[in-house]
Amino acid sequence: MFRKTIGFRIFFWVCMAGISIFVFFPLLWMINTALKPTSDTYSLAFFTGPKTMDNIMHIVTDQKIMGYLKNSLIVSLGSSLMATLVCGLAGYSFSKFRYRGRKFVMGMFMMSQAFPHAILLLSIYTIMQKTGLLGSYWALLISYVVFTLPIGTWTLKGYFDQIPDSLIESAKIDGANHLQIMGKVVLPLAVPGMITIAIYGFVWSWNDLLYSMTLVTDNAKRTLASGLVMTFLGMGSTNWGYMMAASIVAVIPVTIIFICLQRYFIQGMTSGAVKE
Repeated sequence: MFRKTIGFRIFFWVCMAGISIFVFFPLLWMINTALKPTSDTYSLAFFTGPKTMDNIMHIVTDQKIMGYLKNSLIVSLGSSLMATLVCGLAGYSFSKFRYRGRKFVMGMFMMSQAFPHAILLLSIYTIMQKTGLLGSYWALLISYVVFTLPIGTWTLKGYFDQIPDSLIESAKIDGANHLQIMGKVVLPLAVPGMITIAIYGFVWSWNDLLYSMTLVTDNAKRTLASGLVMTFLGMGSTNWGYMMAASIVAVIPVTIIFICLQRYFIQGMTSGAVKE
């Protein structure tokens, strides 16, 4: 049996401290910069010296930034709901149906993750241009659903695999069709898994910069990530105080969602990880 010696405990806590610094120091520095006056932006003072809420108040009262925030909420929530629905249907199909080409399609879903998203942008841009969706919210919604689909489908498949087939057979005997079975039997039992995919899809679309800057060029439709870059980052100068304050505002929705739904998220990830 492995014994936790004093040397091991010291090594463990040193590693944990190093990981904590690596993870939390950039966040603390962002908060520190957001609270500094503009004149002290480039000083090395870390939570010392004068502090102000001017940067944050400027962001909260800026109608353009709040417009970017609204656009991000629309796109992120929309893509999250769409991805969850599509992944649920695909995962249920892979888990409970047996048909020709099923394993090949499942393999293609997994192989699609091997391609860098930057390379896929070339084909997605062309498709959106030819379909007339370029520059609209739909271009982002469809792209984000596509990227969530492989991981979401496989995660929910593992979750659906744990649902006994006897429940589905009993529902069929009672006269329920496949849509009724999914809505009244399968999905209520898969709530943690569905929430996991919804959170994953929301965070992915909320943090995206590359696609939001490329597929949408109208400033009125820009999401928060691309809007902040276009507003505060420039070749001549960069207002880091406003940028860091806006980043804090951008973190708040994701933090609230994760805090409220973390129990379902953890349960969904661990349940979906069980092998068939």
